[in-house]
Amino acid sequence: MTARLQWIFGFFPALKRFWLSRAGSLSGGQKQMLSIARAIVEPRKLLLIDEPTKGLAPAIVVNLIECLAEVKKRGATILLVEQNFRVAQEIGDSVLVMDNGKIVHRGAMADLARDTALQEKLLGLSLEAHQ
Repeated sequence: MTARLQWIFGFFPALKRFWLSRAGSLSGGQKQMLSIARAIVEPRKLLLIDEPTKGLAPAIVVNLIECLAEVKKRGATILLVEQNFRVAQEIGDSVLVMDNGKIVHRGAMADLARDTALQEKLLGLSLEAHQ
């Protein structure tokens, strides 16, 4: 088994159990882990990823954040579409917030992460209630 695959299994240990299973027999969360693994099994300069936390248990989301942070550290640019602000905040450097297909905010993620009033205005939620 390649070192890269072992690296992926380090982030998603459960994946090792069903790696060779037929995709149609997997649960939604298992399919999501498999999709992420397939996207990162080869080193990439650009990773486009849409809603990676969908269907994942909270403990696996933590592993996903660590995995994407490591992919980023290794030089990849990640274009992430994510509704989970905590995840986006952990991974993002820049942020674009869209509403009805229009960009309503753009800037540094660190600035948005510090501004709870702007978060509530743009995202329509109180983050304290969701953590």
